[in-house]
Amino acid sequence: MDAHEEPPPAPGMEIQRRAEEEEPRRPPKPRSGGIVSMLSKWQPHKTPKITASVGLYLFGLFVAFVARPPVTITDEMQTRYFEKMEDANSVNVEGRMAAEQALLQAQGDVRDAQVWFWYFAPESRARVAAARGVERLKQGDADVFRRERDNMLREAKGELGLWSSLGIDEAKALFKKSYERGKLFATRSSYYDMFWLIIAGRSDQNMAELLIRWGFTVLSNFTVGMISAIVSFMFALPALISTFATSTASAVAFYFVASVSAASVVLSFLLVFRADLAYDRYEQGKAACGAMHSGLRNLNVAFATFLRVPP
Repeated sequence: MDAHEEPPPAPGMEIQRRAEEEEPRRPPKPRSGGIVSMLSKWQPHKTPKITASVGLYLFGLFVAFVARPPVTITDEMQTRYFEKMEDANSVNVEGRMAAEQALLQAQGDVRDAQVWFWYFAPESRARVAAARGVERLKQGDADVFRRERDNMLREAKGELGLWSSLGIDEAKALFKKSYERGKLFATRSSYYDMFWLIIAGRSDQNMAELLIRWGFTVLSNFTVGMISAIVSFMFALPALISTFATSTASAVAFYFVASVSAASVVLSFLLVFRADLAYDRYEQGKAACGAMHSGLRNLNVAFATFLRVPP
């Protein structure tokens, strides 16, 4: 036997294998997350649709809250505007007032002729048809004066321009009106839905589940209400633009900018509203769960006290 060879193991002795050397653990990679990390890794040229959407969104917010009217109103423009407004209000005042009064009288005659079940009586139906004929004639006479005055008002507003503070303020007032209608619709629908959730709720439904269901209902109602606000604003905007004497290109550009701005404001409202409502529902659900936990713990203590065997 060679001197360098190890002696054979004794009988009954188990041969133990050498433990494999463990590889050194690598330090965990830092998690990538957060808005700052996402923005640092964002490559706009690889996502053109997202880039365009974000750009339009930020552009709309800039127009709505930061940008100033591109047209500055001078003293000469304001003087011409007030002069033409006075001319428009004073043109054919007597004839216009007489036509409007005659139209109101004709409309009253139509309402007076529409008695109960007038459509089924031949005499009443003929009387209503004659009154409506007179109303149409008076309406035509009044429209002549209205068109004349509207054209003069259009020229007067054209002195300041659609892109002046006058046009932008009117567009903002129109959007505010549409926004208030959408918010009112969402609020009323949420109250009605909450009422029916309480009436039709199951007996085994706890408060946390009810609040969560109502939270999703409120989100849906406000989403629908805000979308309807944007649609109504976009439909009413051309009528506002037509009250200014401006070119077609300027009108199309104003419509596009105003629509994008309105959509950006509504989207911001929905994002903030969803985050705030989600946080409120979380806090309410946590409070409800805490109350239920305390109740169960008190009930457990009461049962344990009741079942305790007296010494």
